[in-house]
Amino acid sequence: MSCLDPLLSGRLLRAARVLCALWAAAALLPAHAAPRAVEVFDRPAWGALQAGLTAPAIVVFTATYCAHCPAVMAQLAQDKRRLLPSAQLIAVVMDAVPGDDDAKLLRDPHHRPLDRLFALQGQAAALRHAVDPSWRGITPYVAFLHPGEPPRWVTGPPKAQDLAAWARKR
Repeated sequence: MSCLDPLLSGRLLRAARVLCALWAAAALLPAHAAPRAVEVFDRPAWGALQAGLTAPAIVVFTATYCAHCPAVMAQLAQDKRRLLPSAQLIAVVMDAVPGDDDAKLLRDPHHRPLDRLFALQGQAAALRHAVDPSWRGITPYVAFLHPGEPPRWVTGPPKAQDLAAWARKR
């Protein structure tokens, strides 16, 4: 045993403690940053969103009055991280207008796990029809997307088999 052994072991111990603390802190951080801006969802936005996909995505059409939507978005965020972490989770708030109160939308805790957040600009009925002519405005309305494929729609909370089918398509 040299005279440096106690000094080295003390430094190694401190370094190990620092690394453990950094690892623990990193585990508490979210997997991604919350949306920083509310984007405009207008008539051309839906086509542009689908055309621009490079990875699978889940789009939740929601409303501020929707009682089930926050829980659905939280569950979808968990499922996405587990099944297909590279996918995007996107929400379109159907009863908010971009620029009216973006800060409030961005502060809402149920929007934090999202990758992107949109607010509706235009007439709601016309935009719903442009998204899916059979949609009657019930929220949550969920689109499971894969690049170059038509959406797979679910009204209400998606079932486990809906998520599994979406994740398997990769």
